Amino acid sequence: MECRSTADEKTVVESVDHMRIGIDARPLSKQRTGIGNYVQGLVELLPQVAPQHEYLLYSNRKLDLPTCEGTLHQVDRAFSWCPGAFWLLARGARLARRDAVDVYWSTNAVLPERMPSGALKVVTVYDLVWLRCPETTTRYNVRVQTICARKAIANADYIVVISRSTQDELIQSLRVPSEKVKLVYPGVADRYKPQDQEKAAKAISEKYRVPLRYMATVGTLEPRKNLTFVVEVLRILKRNNQLDCPLVVAGASGWKNSTLFREVRAAGLTENDIRFLGYIPDEDMPLFYGGAQLFLFPTLYEGFGLPPVEAMACGVPVIASDAPCMPEVLGEAAILEPLTSVDRFATAILKVLAEDGVRKVLRAKGVQRAQRFRYQTSVRQLLEVFEKPRLLDSAQRGRDGVVVQLGVRT
Repeated sequence: MECRSTADEKTVVESVDHMRIGIDARPLSKQRTGIGNYVQGLVELLPQVAPQHEYLLYSNRKLDLPTCEGTLHQVDRAFSWCPGAFWLLARGARLARRDAVDVYWSTNAVLPERMPSGALKVVTVYDLVWLRCPETTTRYNVRVQTICARKAIANADYIVVISRSTQDELIQSLRVPSEKVKLVYPGVADRYKPQDQEKAAKAISEKYRVPLRYMATVGTLEPRKNLTFVVEVLRILKRNNQLDCPLVVAGASGWKNSTLFREVRAAGLTENDIRFLGYIPDEDMPLFYGGAQLFLFPTLYEGFGLPPVEAMACGVPVIASDAPCMPEVLGEAAILEPLTSVDRFATAILKVLAEDGVRKVLRAKGVQRAQRFRYQTSVRQLLEVFEKPRLLDSAQRGRDGVVVQLGVRT
């Protein structure tokens, strides 16, 4: 086996053509949100783009994913009762060793210990909400992520991130070596494309009994999505008799949302002003986006923020907060407003709703911007990480005494 030594005392080990790739498939459950959609888009395309590899999907619950040629669903039914992170910590390494995987992809920043010695360990980190905004998520999530994510980040061979914003946070806040971090932007599914606005609005109106003319937002009802801010915006518009286009909210109930509903009542808003639809199936989402006059995304913090990009792909004008990564992702294709001014957000809404020229420009820019994020590109970038040689530092090389080629067991 040939090894190459570089100036920084790293050893590069060449990869092999055929690999068995184990994947933490827990996000591929029913009622998928952003992470689940990201993983689904990649998992469905991987066997098509790289059919020479085998893909093993691990979960302790049934997957909501059609069986694709080249993938094998591995459901650990005996432990279906166990919380996902703890199941993975207890069982993941055993399954990976049993199947002799060459690559293990952790899709949720939980990396089991005692993985096969020759396996390349890849971890995806979507954001650092547990570090940056712990007050916006549950104590359970903060504890699990604080413990598991830190270990996974430290023990991974490579870390995949979904934005440069998260990449910079890893490098600056957690001192992760830059060569370990690889950027793989999420893609927008092919079903998200420009819609006939009137037809889409009619279909959504008939199915969900909402007005033909509406604004939209998407996201789990939790503090990080900052819907209380939008409630205040709607209150101002209603007070000034300018709220003639209600907001329709699509998203499953999250945690700590009682404050949101109290704010809605305190603002004097009714179902004619704001409507909560709950979770909407994937097949209805293009129409939901496409039928909207405007899409709002006032988030406090995101690793990427897929909903506004999906909305832009459907030809809908977007107004979002200028929270971290929003400028990177949305660029000049959306109106970005600071969350320090409710009045500015309200003014932006009125401007977009009133001016056809503004809507036309935002639609054109949005569709063009969304084309940058395609799953075909994302899959190829992820495969480049899977097929990368392992980097072993000199200390590890001296301790182990040997360098293991990817795919060869010792």
